[in-house]
Amino acid sequence: MGSGTAERVQRYLRRLGDLDDVRELFSELNYEPVAAAPLSRRDWPDEVQRDLADDPCIIARHGEFQIIYSRLASPQLRRGTERAVVDRLLPQFRYALFVFSDFDASDWRFINVKYDDRTRRRVLRRYTIGPDERFGNRLRTISERLALVALEDDELPRLAQAPLEIQRRYDEAFDVEAVTREFYREYRRVFEAVEGSIGGFGSEQERRRLFTQRLFNRLMFIAFIQKKGWLRLDGQHGNEYLSALWTTYRAARDRGDAANFYEERLKLLFAQLNTPHGHDGRHANRGSVVQQWIGDVPYLNGGLFHQDDDDMRSDIVVPDESIHLILRDLFDRFNFTITESTPLDVEVAVDPEMLGKVFEELVTGRHESGSYYTPKPIVAFMCREALKGYLGSILPAEPAAAIERFVEEHDPGGLRDPEAVLDALRRVRVCDPAVGSGAYLLGMLHELLDLRQSLFQAQRLDPISTYQRKLEILRNNLYGVDLDPFAVNIAQLRLWLSLAVEFEGSEPQPLPNLDFKIEQGDSILGAAPPSLEHDPMRLRLIEVLAGLKADYLTADSSQKRRLAPEIEKTEAQIATLTPHAATGNGFNWAVKFAEVFVDGGFDVILANPPYVRQELIRDIKPALKRVYGPLYSGTADLYVYFYYRALQLLRPRGMLAFISSNKWFRANYGKKLRAHIAEAAAVRSITDFGDLPVFESATAYPMIFVAEKGGVPGTTHYTEVPSLDPPYPDVRAVIHEYGQALPEGALAGEDWTLADAATAKRIQVMTAGGTTLGEYVRGQIYRGVVTGYNKAFVIDGRKRAELIAADPKSAEIIKPLVVGRDIARWRVNYQDRWLIVTEIGVDIARYPAIFAHLSQWQPQLEKRWDKGNHWWELRACAYYNAFEAPKIVFPDIAKEPRFAIDTSRSFTGDTTALIPTEDLYLLGVLNSQVALHLMDQISPTIRGGFYRYKPQYVRQIPIAHPSPSDRTAIEGLVEKILAQPQGAEISELEAEIDARVARLYGLPSGR
Repeated sequence: MGSGTAERVQRYLRRLGDLDDVRELFSELNYEPVAAAPLSRRDWPDEVQRDLADDPCIIARHGEFQIIYSRLASPQLRRGTERAVVDRLLPQFRYALFVFSDFDASDWRFINVKYDDRTRRRVLRRYTIGPDERFGNRLRTISERLALVALEDDELPRLAQAPLEIQRRYDEAFDVEAVTREFYREYRRVFEAVEGSIGGFGSEQERRRLFTQRLFNRLMFIAFIQKKGWLRLDGQHGNEYLSALWTTYRAARDRGDAANFYEERLKLLFAQLNTPHGHDGRHANRGSVVQQWIGDVPYLNGGLFHQDDDDMRSDIVVPDESIHLILRDLFDRFNFTITESTPLDVEVAVDPEMLGKVFEELVTGRHESGSYYTPKPIVAFMCREALKGYLGSILPAEPAAAIERFVEEHDPGGLRDPEAVLDALRRVRVCDPAVGSGAYLLGMLHELLDLRQSLFQAQRLDPISTYQRKLEILRNNLYGVDLDPFAVNIAQLRLWLSLAVEFEGSEPQPLPNLDFKIEQGDSILGAAPPSLEHDPMRLRLIEVLAGLKADYLTADSSQKRRLAPEIEKTEAQIATLTPHAATGNGFNWAVKFAEVFVDGGFDVILANPPYVRQELIRDIKPALKRVYGPLYSGTADLYVYFYYRALQLLRPRGMLAFISSNKWFRANYGKKLRAHIAEAAAVRSITDFGDLPVFESATAYPMIFVAEKGGVPGTTHYTEVPSLDPPYPDVRAVIHEYGQALPEGALAGEDWTLADAATAKRIQVMTAGGTTLGEYVRGQIYRGVVTGYNKAFVIDGRKRAELIAADPKSAEIIKPLVVGRDIARWRVNYQDRWLIVTEIGVDIARYPAIFAHLSQWQPQLEKRWDKGNHWWELRACAYYNAFEAPKIVFPDIAKEPRFAIDTSRSFTGDTTALIPTEDLYLLGVLNSQVALHLMDQISPTIRGGFYRYKPQYVRQIPIAHPSPSDRTAIEGLVEKILAQPQGAEISELEAEIDARVARLYGLPSGR
């Protein structure tokens, strides 16, 4: 069924008002209406029975799939009641859609229950249809999604016997990610169109972009909070303030009384939202022209609506067409909800969290700066691990098991001193030095809020409102820094929204000013906060600064204008008493957050530091060398310096929780960092995801790293996550199922052994007379070429001949290609497969046929993460010439060793790796049964009994140092094998190699 079905669904949803309308809707979708089939609730708990006005009833069906309706006794829809009813009905009706309405049937909710295989829990996914959702074109998305569950006439007999297939259609129709992706596309399209239309900036592209971002932030904030009914225009529905404002403006424009919405309405609105009561605020505007134009609006404060230079300029032009585009294609098209979804309750609508995803994924090109949006379950895990470590260090008398239960289950029953725990939660200071869209600060806000609420519920401690608790957490506990001003804006916006939605009442409290809590700056290029003696003058200035910041947090515009210079003056005075405070161009931690470092530093540092390869940070390497001195490595990627900085920012016993690339574990550039962490911190856990796609848009080899600065050495839990199947995304459960305790000394110095005690001991014995493969080949184990889009770069012989015929120079950059499945043990089975090698800096104009070929996929090539400086280029690679030299090659996944010599000058694909050597002794060892046994200990096993022969595992294989005679003997055996024709019997030669290699390792046989 096509768009016609969606249009008919939309008509039914718009008039939805009683049970007959719902029956007609599902009849339109080809389900059989059911006149009356009540379901008894006699045996249900009393409170659930009371929450329903009538017995639930089946109103439509097809086969075993049921549509079940329940009318609540309350005037509002309630999630808790809905879940209780669904839990009662689901055992009897496994395949069903649940429909709820409030008592008078003005608000409706359609609920799909999806069994989450990862969490093994029921997830309730909802579409809400009420007056707000029926406004404008907001039913379009819901209607398009519900049209997916329509049944075709010719499939009715089959589907009558296949309720699971119908259920899967509903699972797809209620997929919030599909709605999210649609919103992403529209937001980016509208943002770029509006940005391009704004006049007055000339060539100042960055300033234009920042202005556009701020305009969108302001409008998005209003779009959310108008749901609270705080903005009112006479005679208009309060929850649709922006649309009403636009409508009244257009009427005035049609009369010739107005000319530009931004200039004559929005600028006035933004100014009024930043003006406190008593100064032309809501009450002072009664009957004024201002009220006629923009209605009744509250004072919001917070800095979002602070008037800057661009607000005062009259030459900036935002065309009405651009405003109309925003309203029509975003605010009138999508349903906005002010409540963020939880893992088990999902509103299929635009919620505040989506702003963070939009920012990270689309708006500012953060992937170019190495930034990725961290999934919420990982954020929650990191926050909780950090809080458990923090509470354990601050409150050593509290049992570790009690802290674990309190943080993970919100059960304070085992705590010895709940008041001390509450005091610790009130005092914790948390910072994200790469704050991005604020995901970690939001995560920590919610964790701290939930813990404090659990103490109140169980112990009657902390008797204040949710709004007050959140405000207190923002005031006392959270800090953030980011280089990108867009990031700072979004992070502040999300924190404001999270606070605003909690306030109950018709007059909202002014938002806090977060300028001195979430700051813009370079987190790693400033000087490290020095350890200082307690200078009485400096301490007195810091007390003054802390008081000024506290006043600024709740100051109005005029007060901020007075306080800001005083804060800057006091910071300057503190800087004169702080060694090295004036050095470098980065963020001045010891001055900007002086109130934190007077107490020794932060309690918790959380971050997903940007992953930027070292070749892309050449311009800041001299500064990094000055700041980090002996810790500096010229080949280290950017995130490495965030580890150093985090340890500098933490107080003793402070907690570090990062998700970053795992490459520093084994890379040469990570040696200094490994040694530094081994000396400065106690590593509590490492959870390594390898190449699993934790970040949807990139393979970043992520791992979660949790450590305690200067902590008492203890057990380190190391987990190699085999897949993103259950129990992921429950990271604790993954660690419980797959984790292992590293032996004592595994993380000593610069050489870390990431293996369990038995494996580590065996490797230690076997390497006593030798060295690891990584050291044996001086770190030269390389991955094959990653194109990012093989369809364009990998060609067959026919296409190669065609390109060379069109332009003979094409042959210069078309190379033979070997992929993993071509590699057998000892030899390569070459295929007619070729690779277009457009290195960074290639003069593509010299190769017109190649350029024309690649141009077919230009849009896809531009979107690659793995690319060079231009869309036609491959990613940067420092070892291209190694491909054209003799080498040992091997696939990245295999059931047994498959190492082969290649002398054909072939390049190898991304499912392979290579070692640039012709060492036949090494080839014999790597293909031996000893090597297979070692891989069984080193590598994770994946489905089908395959091992991961990735460089990070293979480099751990110990290579024995042979006597000259043993080396010669093994080399001779390998030469004999290589001299045999394809398919010849070589098992006796292999057995002799196995026996000789086993003796080298002190083993009785090759097994």
